Amino acid sequence: MFESWEGGVMIKNILRTLLIITSGLGVVLSSPLMSTEMEEIVVTGLKREASVMTTPSAISALSAEQLAAKGIDDISQLQYAVPSLHFGSDLGGKNVTIRGIGEFNFAPGVMVTLDGLVQPNATSAGLTQLDLGRVEVLRGPQGTLYGRNASGGAVNFVAAKPTDQFFGKVQVGYADFDQTNGEIVLSGSVSEKVGLRLAASHLDACEGWIENLSPGYDDLMKGEKTNIRLLVTADFSESFSAELLLGRSEVKGSWEHQAIIHEHVSVGAGTGLPTDAPWGWGITEEPLKTYNRGPSITDREYESIALTMKWDFDSFSVKSITGHQDWYNFFHIAADGTNIGMFDRPDYYENKTLTQEINISGKTNKLDWIFGAYYMDDEATRDFTVQFPVAAGPPAFPPFPMRIHQPMHFEDTEAKAIFLDMTYALSERVRVGAGVRKTEEDKVMGHDFFIYARFPTGDMLLVDRCGPGITVREIDESDTTIRASVEYDVSDSSMMYASYSEGFKVGGINSSDCDPGWKPETVDAFEIGYKASILNGATSLRAAIFDYDYSDFQVAQVIGIQGIIANAGDAKIQGIELELDSSISENFSVNAGITLMETEYGDFLNTDSLFVELGAQQLSGNKLNNAPETSFNVGATYKAMLENGGSLSFNISTSYRSRVYFREFNSEKDSQPSYAVTNVNINWRSADEGYSARLYANNVTDEEYVVGMVTGNTQYGRMGMWGMPRQVGVEFTKFFGSK
Repeated sequence: MFESWEGGVMIKNILRTLLIITSGLGVVLSSPLMSTEMEEIVVTGLKREASVMTTPSAISALSAEQLAAKGIDDISQLQYAVPSLHFGSDLGGKNVTIRGIGEFNFAPGVMVTLDGLVQPNATSAGLTQLDLGRVEVLRGPQGTLYGRNASGGAVNFVAAKPTDQFFGKVQVGYADFDQTNGEIVLSGSVSEKVGLRLAASHLDACEGWIENLSPGYDDLMKGEKTNIRLLVTADFSESFSAELLLGRSEVKGSWEHQAIIHEHVSVGAGTGLPTDAPWGWGITEEPLKTYNRGPSITDREYESIALTMKWDFDSFSVKSITGHQDWYNFFHIAADGTNIGMFDRPDYYENKTLTQEINISGKTNKLDWIFGAYYMDDEATRDFTVQFPVAAGPPAFPPFPMRIHQPMHFEDTEAKAIFLDMTYALSERVRVGAGVRKTEEDKVMGHDFFIYARFPTGDMLLVDRCGPGITVREIDESDTTIRASVEYDVSDSSMMYASYSEGFKVGGINSSDCDPGWKPETVDAFEIGYKASILNGATSLRAAIFDYDYSDFQVAQVIGIQGIIANAGDAKIQGIELELDSSISENFSVNAGITLMETEYGDFLNTDSLFVELGAQQLSGNKLNNAPETSFNVGATYKAMLENGGSLSFNISTSYRSRVYFREFNSEKDSQPSYAVTNVNINWRSADEGYSARLYANNVTDEEYVVGMVTGNTQYGRMGMWGMPRQVGVEFTKFFGSK
């Protein structure tokens, strides 16, 4: 355990937080208005139907009504409502992090699903949030039920289902940065047995919110986003039902940016930069501004088809989920952050993923069990290039135009798993659980690394780092993960649980070097939790204490201009979460969540590419990336009934993060200082519920904060991605039929 834990610092923080929450709860409980029962959300995060309050795991769920009240229509906004969940950005990708564990270089650490269909990575998942019924967030390793790449947790998006009666809506909106958006939903039954739900949305952002200081070049973070999904459900008989999901998403425009957050290499004398160039040269550390002298192209397409079938028998059920996904991701951006345009990088990535999962589950008076098998065939192709079009630069740059080509020609992955999970009731109040999963994975990769000099007569090969031809490597991995738990019902409305679980994150080979690659990451996790529903269900309180012990912990690094994944050895994460939801009255509700964490690397020798002269540094005791010590979210919703029968609701949500480190060296320049983001939503609904309107303001205080950072010794500083500034908008919706 950490010295801070043994010395009492963590315990003091825990007690202080409990005191704050308990004091607030005391005020709530003493309120004479308290009389409204909280909505009970049924979740399927553990692959069985259960309420949040009876699930022996740290889980949060948001219904469609709660998502609408808080104005959450994008994966990045979930962090303002769920403890320990953070959303970041990496050039060309997204990063969903839970309790400090997330994704990098398209290697997920948090699994994301849509109606049970596992998404290839967080970036593709970011295109599927449309017309949702609910969102579930599971915190902690999910190695038994979910398997590979769920060592941090899982985020499950559940699409809204077809309605029995005709229902439709048409929504239009306008917001700052000249953004217009529209959405249409049509739902109903075709016959007594078949239902349809069609949803489509489009966003057109005509102004970018990252100012490009390079003359003659457009601002960044603008373009178009389009989503469409068709959901067909059929009840063929009392025992057999099926669901077909078809979806497509497109993103076009300039949706990537990279800005210099902190200058490292000074431009000017001695660097070899052409300071007399006709366009001049420039560099800036100003928030929400960058120099991007070159291309800025984003082109993403995602298609999915999933068929879910369920058979119900007398004593058990069988469920099959078959899916095929095609994910195409291309971006091309000037990546040096100066007005010289020293280098740019086109990056192409594509996944074709076939998955099949079969679950057989049953329940008796005392035993609740599920047995399953999972298969995945994933074909990935990547082609990554760094181009140096200018024949000048600082010492790290060549004196001639150059092109570095890092083709990962292919990566074929075949993963197979079987799992068994069960819970047995020892008595009316005590239950024990156990689970085991066996995973086998075969991966074949073919890649190379070329450096070319660019001359008028053509390219000249300077380096073929991996030798002639394509280097083909094979990786065979297997792992067995287990879980065990004990649950105790303290009363009819409260329970405690203790659990042990293991997680497994797959290894691989870096496309940008010829080393053997990185090893799988494993985690042993302990968690103790308490859940209570009080005052006739009007208030729910959930608490969890967790302790993670990682082996071969995986980290993303940049060496020169090469992004790689490496193993950092051991790592530890300890913390506590508290979550409160309270319906104070029929018109007023509040929610709050807080996480306190201590994280540290174990024995980890690493060289900082910004300070190579320092050699290998011992990073033992440094804090993990993307793992703030303190984070909390708090929100309140007040609903007022109008004299004409309509309603007006006000929601305010604030999310706070203490300092976040993006690099393992823990320099202050590698971090984002503490910050808070506040969002406000005002919703109006007509008396006949035929119309609604929403006025919203995201990031009301116009906080300037960084959501991701990468850097190398060939760049002029630490390169980062900014969070979105204040945006005010309005939406109008017309409803048809009834839900």
